[in-house]
Amino acid sequence: MESTNNNNVQLLAALVDADDQVEDGEYRFLVDGTHVKYVTVEPGILPEEHRTFGPLVLASLPPFPPGDWNTGHVSRDSNAAGHGGEQLAFVRTEKVHLARVENIWYPTRFDHLEFTKLERLRQNIHIVSHPDFDHPVVVKFTEFPWQTPYLEAETAAYEWIEGHDMGPRFLGHLTEEGRVFGFVVEYISNVRPAGPEDLQACREVLGRLHGLGIKHGDINKNNFLMRRDGGCVLIDFETATKDASEEDMQEEMRRLGESLADPSKRGWVPPVDLGERKGE
Repeated sequence: MESTNNNNVQLLAALVDADDQVEDGEYRFLVDGTHVKYVTVEPGILPEEHRTFGPLVLASLPPFPPGDWNTGHVSRDSNAAGHGGEQLAFVRTEKVHLARVENIWYPTRFDHLEFTKLERLRQNIHIVSHPDFDHPVVVKFTEFPWQTPYLEAETAAYEWIEGHDMGPRFLGHLTEEGRVFGFVVEYISNVRPAGPEDLQACREVLGRLHGLGIKHGDINKNNFLMRRDGGCVLIDFETATKDASEEDMQEEMRRLGESLADPSKRGWVPPVDLGERKGE
């Protein structure tokens, strides 16, 4: 079952079902430092400890086929007998049109391979460096094409708030082999999540968003970042909606105090200290 022929392959992301019984495992790989391949794996055919750890995933999979393909599926190959009477194989590879963000409103694009990851905030949100910037920036992207609607919605929201100084500055669209699958925004350092004591500042920025007819949609306290000067910045616009009703926006404002007092850590991201070596 093990292979040593995938030395040119890097695991970028994995999404596997906890029980590994029904849903295919989903993987995103970088091949030859250039090409991204999306691979699904039949449930139950990889040992549990081999399903998410990069070196073990790659050692367990069959050799990646050559050729111009971007999606593939690995399953048991009934035509080839291996150890235990079965062998894994790429039973399908295809070149398909992957979903992409269509709202390309900003003039600048960056290829994902141009960035160097400094820290991971979430699985699909990284603090990165780039030769065009003398300071770290943030990239947010779809790990898998089916997630594109979320990034489409958030990309549109950044267009709506452009120039209104209520969220991170939008710096460009992020591409993968030509398709837009994410975006680049300002990295805001020296901030903390809002708390009950910040209600007035949060009301002010949320009120300005509502003034544009936009409902944020997720007023988790961790989506309100407090600067040292007391200013507040909104983030995570995946569920934002334009032309929201007055009633919906009033209800969102009414729930703000309760959200800021929520003691849970839902949506919490540990603080990151990049230090001087990373440009801060």
